[in-house]
Amino acid sequence: MVRRLVILGSSILMLIGLITLTWSFRDLPIDERPEWMAWQMVLWPIAAFGLMEVWKLYRYRKSGFIVRVDRFRLFVHGIPSLLVATMPAGAMTTWWGSQTVLALLDFPTAKVMAAIWLAYTVWSSWEVVLP
Repeated sequence: MVRRLVILGSSILMLIGLITLTWSFRDLPIDERPEWMAWQMVLWPIAAFGLMEVWKLYRYRKSGFIVRVDRFRLFVHGIPSLLVATMPAGAMTTWWGSQTVLALLDFPTAKVMAAIWLAYTVWSSWEVVLP
């Protein structure tokens, strides 16, 4: 029962986050996005996925398993996704030019996908091993 409530809560939290982000970005040009919106875009999925994953990791620990973090995966996937999600709009275009593929990382879709990538990376980097 508690597990289902946690999953329900994380789903509601994700919906609230999506509504808040959409409402906040709706009338703004992407280059006028306040910095707090970028961080909010990153924190909402991490919190929503975290509600589900922390409960699962807690159950594993309670059952006697060892839970550890895969630092390499967290570093290799986490840093690029964090940079793409939080960089100011136009940074990649300025650095690499408008004709490069990397300029596509300035689009809002790439930033939202990077935020979800980061959230997935943070919570999937935990390994459960036998004692």
